[in-house]
Amino acid sequence: MSAATAVQQAAVPTKADKIECLVDGAMVHVIKTHLANNHPDWSLDRYKAEFPGAKTLSPYAEMIAMQKRAEEAQKVVPITSAKSAEMVYERKPMHEVFGIDPSAPAVLNKRGQPIQVSVGQPTGDGLLLVPDVDKNYIFDLELVKNVLMGFEMRINVYAWGFHGTGKTSLFEQVCARTNRPFLRIQHTANTEESHIVGQFVVQNGATIWQPGPLMDAMLNGYVYCADEYDFAMPSVLSVYQPVLEGKPLVVKDAPPEYRVIRPHKDFRICGTGNTNGSGDETGLYQGTQIQNAANYSRFGITIEVEYMEAKVETAIVASQAGLKKEDAAKIVKFAGEWREAFKAGKVSTTISPRELISAGKIGIMKGSDYGAGMQLAFINRMTRIDKKAAQEFAQRIFG
Repeated sequence: MSAATAVQQAAVPTKADKIECLVDGAMVHVIKTHLANNHPDWSLDRYKAEFPGAKTLSPYAEMIAMQKRAEEAQKVVPITSAKSAEMVYERKPMHEVFGIDPSAPAVLNKRGQPIQVSVGQPTGDGLLLVPDVDKNYIFDLELVKNVLMGFEMRINVYAWGFHGTGKTSLFEQVCARTNRPFLRIQHTANTEESHIVGQFVVQNGATIWQPGPLMDAMLNGYVYCADEYDFAMPSVLSVYQPVLEGKPLVVKDAPPEYRVIRPHKDFRICGTGNTNGSGDETGLYQGTQIQNAANYSRFGITIEVEYMEAKVETAIVASQAGLKKEDAAKIVKFAGEWREAFKAGKVSTTISPRELISAGKIGIMKGSDYGAGMQLAFINRMTRIDKKAAQEFAQRIFG
């Protein structure tokens, strides 16, 4: 044995390395335990006060305590995986829930009776996730009924279309009106499986399992909106496939209590994208991927969300931008003609309601100069060729 080895072995505390109790001279490892067993009138605080600086743990006891602290730091601390209680629902007339004329044919069934929808009564964290009602949002009732059908029958719904058509807002506002907790998750090319299902993280010196948003929604019965679904890599989106089939989520690397997550009765999943998974036909949506058809086939309902009718869009622009109806109509007329030019292949991009609302707000600040508003909100982003065409459109419509 080398001298260095002998020194190292000698430095490791053993059970023989005890300390003296200064009350009775006994050789012990832990003063607190010895006092409790042999001198109940002595507390550890009293001992420290009577004998300042005296050791209370032997070298061996200190080593054992250090080992226990190290083990605790490495222990997986589970967050509770218990499901939330099932949410209570009550049936209410659709026209009442969405603030629609009760005589409108769209809110009546074939027998002329009001269509009934389920409205939840969430509590706790679920209540915090219910979106705020946007009273200015105008619903396309056929789209709303398709989403409600998906929610009622547990059918996955996918909505796709141009930017600004209100795809995400459709799901959000249906949830707002029906009191369903709504969890919206953005997808990008950098989205990884762990961002969706969860991963181990270090927190306060301990390694814990951090459930991902999908796991959270499945455990607690939220509506999970996979936003910008077509931006993610197809290999990553495959993690959704068993969930889209209504089966449990299995995460083999998770701790036992999180390894198999069965969907809560109230859990629903929906998705949005600028494409239908077949790739971008317009050249507008860089970063979208051609997706796996088998994945998309698991959405039982697919809806294409198009721009609104002119009269509806006029009402929205007037409401959101604070315009007179006739001024909003001019802005919407510009949008309609521009979109037709886009469909005909004459210009390279389309225009969304967001840009119309911005143009209206800026136009008011410019002294009702809505041509200037359109210039700042939309036209200045165009290519030189499109910019010239847009300025001609604006000159003709706004004067």
